[in-house]
Amino acid sequence: MQIPWRAAPRAALSSPLTLLVSVVTALLLSFVVAAAVLHSAASGSAAVDYQRERLCEEALHPSLEATGIPHEHVAGKIQAVREAVPHHEPLIGTYVREQRADFGGLPTEAKFGYRPGATDHLQVLEGGAKDGLWVPKSIADTIGLELGGRGMGGRLPPVTAIYADQIDPLPEWWCSERHFVIPNVLDRDELATGVVWMPSAESFAALPPEIAGVTDMSVRFPADVPRTVDEAAALLAEGTARVAPLTGDYNRVVSPLVLPVENARQTVANVRSAVLGLTLISLLIGLAGVATVTVQWAQRRQSELRLLWVRGAGPLALGGRGVLELGLPLVVGGALGFGTARLLLPVYAPSEVLPPGTTTTAAVAVVVVVVLSLVVTLATGASRTHRMFQVAGRGNRLRKVLTAVPWELATTGLAVWAWDRVQHSGLSTTTKVGALPRIDAAALAFPLLVVLTAALVTARLARWALAASHRAELWSTPAAQLAIRRLAAGAGPVTGVLLVGVLAVGTMAVGTAIAGSQETALEVKSGMYTGANSYAQIPSEVTELPAALRGNSTIVGFVKQYDRTALVVDPRTFRDGAFPFEIDPALLDEPLRVGNVPRREVRLPGLPPIAPTAWVPTFPKLGTAGWVVPVDRISDRDEVGSWYVWSSRPLAEVTAALSADGVKLSRNLDEKSRAVQGLPFLTIQWTFGFVTALGAVLAVVASIALLLAVEVRRRQNALSGAFSTRMGLLPAAMLRSHLLELGAVAGAAVLVGLAASAVSSGFTVPKLDPAPRLTPGPQVPDVLPLLVTTAVGSVLVVLVAAWIAVRAVRSAKIGELIRG
Repeated sequence: MQIPWRAAPRAALSSPLTLLVSVVTALLLSFVVAAAVLHSAASGSAAVDYQRERLCEEALHPSLEATGIPHEHVAGKIQAVREAVPHHEPLIGTYVREQRADFGGLPTEAKFGYRPGATDHLQVLEGGAKDGLWVPKSIADTIGLELGGRGMGGRLPPVTAIYADQIDPLPEWWCSERHFVIPNVLDRDELATGVVWMPSAESFAALPPEIAGVTDMSVRFPADVPRTVDEAAALLAEGTARVAPLTGDYNRVVSPLVLPVENARQTVANVRSAVLGLTLISLLIGLAGVATVTVQWAQRRQSELRLLWVRGAGPLALGGRGVLELGLPLVVGGALGFGTARLLLPVYAPSEVLPPGTTTTAAVAVVVVVVLSLVVTLATGASRTHRMFQVAGRGNRLRKVLTAVPWELATTGLAVWAWDRVQHSGLSTTTKVGALPRIDAAALAFPLLVVLTAALVTARLARWALAASHRAELWSTPAAQLAIRRLAAGAGPVTGVLLVGVLAVGTMAVGTAIAGSQETALEVKSGMYTGANSYAQIPSEVTELPAALRGNSTIVGFVKQYDRTALVVDPRTFRDGAFPFEIDPALLDEPLRVGNVPRREVRLPGLPPIAPTAWVPTFPKLGTAGWVVPVDRISDRDEVGSWYVWSSRPLAEVTAALSADGVKLSRNLDEKSRAVQGLPFLTIQWTFGFVTALGAVLAVVASIALLLAVEVRRRQNALSGAFSTRMGLLPAAMLRSHLLELGAVAGAAVLVGLAASAVSSGFTVPKLDPAPRLTPGPQVPDVLPLLVTTAVGSVLVVLVAAWIAVRAVRSAKIGELIRG
């Protein structure tokens, strides 16, 4: 016979809720799959971006450096570079070593240099014409140099500008030349001056022989900054090939992208492998949701399907009818899910930049998911109609078998295996400097396996409890008794909602806890390692801070002898500049023993003999081993190894304030954000950030499943509720009954999910430490915000579901229900 195919899509409009649920289910399913693809690819771009910010963008392209070149050979080397790379304009810097120069006043040391465009990136204090020498203010002040002066008896061009000395941190254009243009004032073996810039390459080549000496060269190749792994790899490959013919003439090849490209690729692999398992679980849950929607459709269409079956349509044809009715909503939901994943990329992914082809890959994955959804719809529709009309009364043997299998034992075994991996190889450190540790996806799956096991155990216990609930006698509280009976009548949907709910809450909690712990661990470890937000080495004679740094900085002495280290601190200002940590301020007034150093008198250079009685477990910069001495115990500051300014302010503000106060700075300075390689922490954080996003999706699925379960039993609930009302049950008691029923499911999901996540996160977080040598270890963050958010969301869902159920009872016409 001919099935009325053309009427099927129109007939689907008679059940708008089913269509809406189909669209939302497909949307969430497609979102999960597309987001997994996009998130994994974006993690590579985020890794490149993170490492790029820690490098010098001007030198990302492989470049060359040469030292000790005879001055007369410089012009020939420049010409050779231009001939070797005719299609890529290099940026060549040339610098002679410091020599005594005569500018007509006091003799001074100066180094001369030329780099095209250098004068466009300097801060002019006096003058500004580009046809003469540009002299740093430090040299001009030393010898009283004025504009128009000509050095070396008039053999040098006239001075046409005085510029502000360059200090760290340098702008991007200068960062590659740091060791050429920043004088190392604390290095006793090197004459330290700023660079006197020549107006042209010809004038640099014509420097008088007595100041020309040997020359250092840098050959940079400005290029666009890469944003993705592929772009970085292409820049590395092209740049390596470009400089290869020149490497024989240069004693140093600078290629900073080698390790970042390797790390970024490893990051993508780590994140992809870590999210794959949960994505597959979410896919199975989503397909189960599609099957549930199809079952609900078959229940609503039972009369029509029976008529078609009587007229000769087989189960496969009836399943095809389901595809015709639900297929379009599933396709629309898939498209919306893909669009949502792409639109919300900045929300859940660590970067918005995607490699070419990623969007196409995600679209193909969504198409596959939609096809699977259609296949599941066809199979579920055919199976359901087969059981309804051909083998009615025999039950579903497959479902009984799947229900009887102790899946929780299998997941428990997997969790035990994953825990072993956490303990022994979860984060395998590498001996390669700067490389990422190997992140074991099986180890990262441990907390999720614990949550899954808890969900399966809870679902099984709930099924057993509901099967035995007929023994409950709570008629003295009819609202509770009716709630129990309704739960027992819908045992299948109830356990399904409970299973997904526990997974949702547990997954969100695990993702939030581990991602938050890694973020905090990186922040705290970096701060304790550097001691402050930023630091800069200063001469020992500096004893007072500039006005701009008072209240936010402190001066700290550092002493190191072999493996013994000590800090000299100013108790009055130390807490102003040091990284925040717990300590009684009064303890800073006396010598301290830190961590596990021996309890005996110790002698260190520049310090008096100390035998502290006070003890603290950790201290900034010292970690868990060292000593702290108040500055008033020091007799000679020059005997202390080195002195630093520690500050809570950014490094640029610190160096600017010190330089303005006349303090000479060395190259020994840094800030917390660059001190520790954070990519291993970020990789785990990005992974579990996506886990949190999937948990949120599962929470939406659980909420929809709860509302769908109420809607599927709409007629039964309305009929029983109407009879109960006729028998004297008050409307308030009816509302309480539904709130108890639905609240029990939601409350159990929240409590079990949070408990499982607390246990698994508590064991896992301390083990997921990419830098165990730095203290302190990762700690589980405060979960109160998540707890409040989850509780409020659950209450809202329960209230909406209860309102739907009570509204169905109040609007029911008992006569029609009985006839129906």
